Parts: sequence; C-alpha cells; structure tokens
Amino acid sequence: MTTGLQPSPETGSYGTRRGNEARIYVDGQAALGAIFDAIEKARRSVWVTVSFVDLALVPPGRNCSILDVFAARAAAGIDVRLLFWWSEYAGIGSFRGDPEELAALRERNIGVAMRWDCVPKGCHHQKSYVVDDEVAFVGGINLTREALSRPEHDGGGFHDLFAELRGPVVADVAHNFVQRWNQATETIRRGHVYPSPQAAGPLPDPSPPGARKEAGARDARIERTIRHGLYRGRAGWPGEAEFDLSKGDAGVRHGILEAIGSARRTIYIENQFLMDPQTISALGRAASRGVEVVAVVPLEPDRNLLLYPAERMRETRAALAKLGECERVGLFGLARREDPEQPIYVHSKLLIADDERVILGSANLWPPSYWRDSELNVFLPDPDLAADLRLRLWREHGAGEAPRGLADWIELGQAGWHARQTGAALPSRIVAIRPAEYYVFPDGAQAPWEHLARPHVNPGSRR
Repeated sequence: MTTGLQPSPETGSYGTRRGNEARIYVDGQAALGAIFDAIEKARRSVWVTVSFVDLALVPPGRNCSILDVFAARAAAGIDVRLLFWWSEYAGIGSFRGDPEELAALRERNIGVAMRWDCVPKGCHHQKSYVVDDEVAFVGGINLTREALSRPEHDGGGFHDLFAELRGPVVADVAHNFVQRWNQATETIRRGHVYPSPQAAGPLPDPSPPGARKEAGARDARIERTIRHGLYRGRAGWPGEAEFDLSKGDAGVRHGILEAIGSARRTIYIENQFLMDPQTISALGRAASRGVEVVAVVPLEPDRNLLLYPAERMRETRAALAKLGECERVGLFGLARREDPEQPIYVHSKLLIADDERVILGSANLWPPSYWRDSELNVFLPDPDLAADLRLRLWREHGAGEAPRGLADWIELGQAGWHARQTGAALPSRIVAIRPAEYYVFPDGAQAPWEHLARPHVNPGSRR
C-alpha cells in the first residue's frame, strides 16, 4: 500500500499542491457567513456547485435571500454561475429549473447564469464555491434551512463542516467546476439553461496550479468522485492525470481507504452514513493493529435508508456488527444536553488520521459516494490543522470539556445512553450507539420518500 501524497493515476484527477492556506469552519452559521462575505466582496466571478438548495434561504447576517445576493452580484457585473443538480424526482430539494421556476426568474430579471447537470439514478452531491478564482470553499453544507446551525446547537440544524482554501489548490476546484459546467448533461442534452445559451455559455480552462501564487505553507489535494460515462476528455491537467474521465474518477474512495490503511494511532470520523462494507472492514483492520477508532454518526439514521437495497443493507449491518466486536472502536451519536430526546443530526463528512491528516468534503462513507454520485473532498496533510480541528470538535461534543481518547468517549457515551433512557440531563452531547443495532429500523417505519420508491431511487433526503 502506498502512503505518499500523490494519488495513483487511475483514481485521482489532481495532484498535491504546495503553498496553500486552509481554514475550517464548524457548523453552518460560521461557514455560510464566511462564504457569503466572500461572495459579496467578489470583484470578478462567483462559481457555485450545489446539491440540495432553497433559493429563499436567508444567509447569516443578511436580510435577503441567497438568490437576492447572487442576483445583486450579477447586476454589479460579477460573473455569477450556479451549477444545479437536476434530480429525476421533483420535490426532493434540488432546484430543477422547471418552467414555472424559470418564468419566476425571468419576471424578476435575475441575471445569474445557470446550468443543470444530472447523474442517472444518482445525485450531484458536490458543494463548492470559487470566488474570483482566488478563494475556494469545499465541504458538506447544503443551502437549506438545516444549514443554519451553531456549535451550541440550541436552535436546531445539522452539525457540519466546510473548508476555505487559498493558493494553487484553488485551480483544481475551479477546474472541476469548469469541467462540469461545460459538460452539464441537461444543458448539453436538451438546452436546459438560464437565462440564455449565450449568457450561460461555456468557460475556458482556468489557469493551472503551477501558474498560481502561493498563499501559505500547507499542502492540499482535491479528491473527487465522477461516475464513469458521465463526462469525457482528460481528467486533470496536461502532464498530470491523463486518463479519460469517461472511465470515471474514484479519488474519494482511494483517499479514504489510504488514510485508514496508513493510520498508526488514531482515526476520528464524522459522517452521515457509515455504510460501505469495505470501509468498515478497513476500520476493523486498523483497530486490530492498535489504532483507536472513534466514529460519530447521526444518533438516529435517516429513514430514507429504508429504500436502500435490502441485500446491501444486510452487508452493512453484518460489517458493523463485526466492527462492534473490536475493542478499540466506538460508535457514537450526539444529542442536546438540555433536551436529550432531541438528536443533533450529524451531516459532516470528516476523517482525521493520527492528528496529522484531514479529509473533509461532501462524500459519505457509502458506495454511492465512491462510484455513482459526484463528490468533492479536500485532503490536508497538516498536523497542526488536524489536531486543532479534532480538539475543537471534541470540545463541542463534550460540551466544553474535550474527551482525551476512546476510553473517555466510551465513558461519556454510556453515561449519555443511560441518561436518555431515564430522561436525565446528559453529561455531554455524546451518546453511545450499539453498532449491531444501528441500521435496524422500528417495525412499521416508513421512508419519507416512499412515494418516490422505484428501483433507482436515490435514498438520503438530507445528504
């Protein structure tokens, strides 16, 4: 197994970039506040990929909607482009640009350029922003009301993360946007575009990483998932990733398994779905060689997973049950201390290995994020950043007092579990989960998307 910084050429469009700066935002108020600050200061361009979105959402510190912000920037002469996921199913949270929606945009004379991209039987799940081709944001936060959370989690909302990036690595986030924008499937297939083909025309390639100024001392690498057959052409930059993108890009999966396989001491995970059997088995192997594994997931799994294929769910449950037998593994959820019956929904997609390496982005730890859905992660091999982020999160979950290791997590988690059973206040937000029972739903439980259930429905209403 390789442990270098460069991905194998079959599984990564982009190389490791030197000379970057990175900042991690915890929860949506801070993240979206920073993102929309950057958008309002843009001088030339704002390029956005979105998944689930509510254009009426009011971002932090503003008194108008995100659509109003984008429209104002476009009216000021900024090149504002929004790349939307076109879902095969209406009413699940993507902005499809249906006729009545486009008519409303035209009535308001909204000057934002828009294209639509569909991945058959799947989801365009990337969340990214590129402002002035100088700063990029990559993470897991959707533009929905659940995003408006604080670390205190006193007003609802999801727990989530986003990264701000500056330096040569921004070229790769911009390249991913341009590549997808120029080949957006619904735009190419049926001319689905707003406001016109000319106003939302194709883009030239951005300047390559080697032509960029350094912005700091951190290394960074963009890792992504692109489904095979969706796009075509050279995957990355000339002289780097020369493979044809029609073969797909499994860089996310490679990066996750590489980080787990090379861990020597600790693995800390936050993820909405811990469902890929190979990833779960890799965590078990890490524990067997002495690595402590702490995994934080939603205390109550998304009931849309009732639509997940039954055989695959059985494989997931079996893998988790086996993982639960490992001594050095703990699985946990989060709940509000003052209201223990209210879980804190974990939507983040994070892995920290050995307090040295961070992977953060849009990808869940389940097969669709590895092979089907478009995803975008950033890999940051930086001990200072990794250790600081872990401590920030552990303090948040410990409600001000950070657990020192797996033993503390287990103690706090068991205390939290017992407190929830008796209705007592929680000593922290941490609640233990029994792995073998995690994806077992109550009798009679129904998926919110059950009315959409077809062989190719994409489960996960809050992904």
